[in-house]
Amino acid sequence: MEYNMENRVRCDKGQERNSNFELLRIIAMFMIILIHANMYLPIFCPGKSRIFYNGLVNGICNIGVTCFILISGYYGLKFNIKKIVKMECMMITYSMIETLILWLIVPEQMQGAALLEQLIKSMMPFITRKYWFYSSYICLMLFAGYIQQLLDCLKKREVMKLLILLLVLFSVFPTLFYFELIPDNGKGIGQMIMIYMIGRYIRLYQDRHLSLKAWFIFGGLWVINGISHEFPIQIGGIYHHLCKDNSITNIIMAVILFYMVKEWKFHSKVINKVAGCMFAVFALNNSLVKCMMEVLNKNSISKNAGFIGLLTVVILILLICVFIGVMRGILLNKLDEKIMAIADGLWTKVQAKFMMAEGGEHER
Repeated sequence: MEYNMENRVRCDKGQERNSNFELLRIIAMFMIILIHANMYLPIFCPGKSRIFYNGLVNGICNIGVTCFILISGYYGLKFNIKKIVKMECMMITYSMIETLILWLIVPEQMQGAALLEQLIKSMMPFITRKYWFYSSYICLMLFAGYIQQLLDCLKKREVMKLLILLLVLFSVFPTLFYFELIPDNGKGIGQMIMIYMIGRYIRLYQDRHLSLKAWFIFGGLWVINGISHEFPIQIGGIYHHLCKDNSITNIIMAVILFYMVKEWKFHSKVINKVAGCMFAVFALNNSLVKCMMEVLNKNSISKNAGFIGLLTVVILILLICVFIGVMRGILLNKLDEKIMAIADGLWTKVQAKFMMAEGGEHER
């Protein structure tokens, strides 16, 4: 089975790709934009209703990235230099567009050293970790083959024990005690590897149906997350809540949603096309949220617009990101192909030299 850059299964000729997980990608994109736009909720909902909507959004939207990685784990990733180079080309383009947008809308924040820093990061988004998800995702692709070899060597019971150990150390402890071995709130390669392994485990050993109880568990955790965000517990002067990427409640919710969507069977070319623009959303949504809110605030359009107004802005940003992603594919696809071919040729030569060196050592 082969996997493309966004980790979607390529079907045999004449067979349509199921769009259930593509729809889950779109839902996750929407969640990610909404959680970023939600910081402007007081402008849209200045009254007491803000507390309800704030808990509603934060109670569920932090599972977006986890859903993406579960899909990657379920289908599997493998190292491919051409795909990595194409992803870098995409992110350089999106990053330059983001810099241009910020320079046009908020020029006072994009001058001198700040502008130079943005330009440098835009030219090297992976190395500079301009987008934490993208840099971590590339690292995950590099490690995926070794992770699969590890899982192949272990029995089901041993894999389950390993996952329990990882969850206790990197999810349960941070959830209950605000204690983190890797202090990144789950926004890093450690969390990605753990969630990826959960996705692989589901595919290998737990590819089954969930009962109706799962819906109630999902709803209950959503409520608990929302309440914890609005009424956090103070621990050592730090306000602690459950709405983080590495929270065990969020991981459970993401797994339940993943299982729910897995049961859906349908095909849609539009959904598949939109889902292919996920990196455009990751790269551009923050800057577009910031810029759009600046424009709305200056014109007093967002004031008292309500939660529906905020959702409208989020949908508009999602559509803009998808449009940019589609247009980039149309305009720069041939250039991408040429750069990928050059990179593939260089990589082939490097591999050949390594093989020759290894052969020489064996002869000795």
